[in-house]
Amino acid sequence: MIHKASKLFLEATDTVKELLIVYFSVIGLATVAYAFFENRSIYDALWWSFVTALTVGYGDISPTTLGGRITAVALMHVVPLYIIPLIIAHLLGKVVKNANEFTDAEQQVMRKDLQDIKKLLKDV
Repeated sequence: MIHKASKLFLEATDTVKELLIVYFSVIGLATVAYAFFENRSIYDALWWSFVTALTVGYGDISPTTLGGRITAVALMHVVPLYIIPLIIAHLLGKVVKNANEFTDAEQQVMRKDLQDIKKLLKDV
């Protein structure tokens, strides 16, 4: 079940744009949950969500209720362990180029050479 859910999540986040939408959705959900459980303003909760999601944790605001602590644990696991690595992997996939990759022109030459070889082998 968990494998299917993680596979579905990976398929649903094919682009950096989609990952950023997921990231900001998680931040928004954590903000609302924290504000509700801890009876804080939405601005304090938003500050707490960003600081906690990136594991900076200044300590100026921290959860004291069970709901706030569960929100914190979930946020501290989802963002740094899933979302940020996926964003980095997608960005690196765009930057890093495969040195062994053939260009279209090279592929066309190889295709023609293979056809010539096959033709010669048939004649033998």
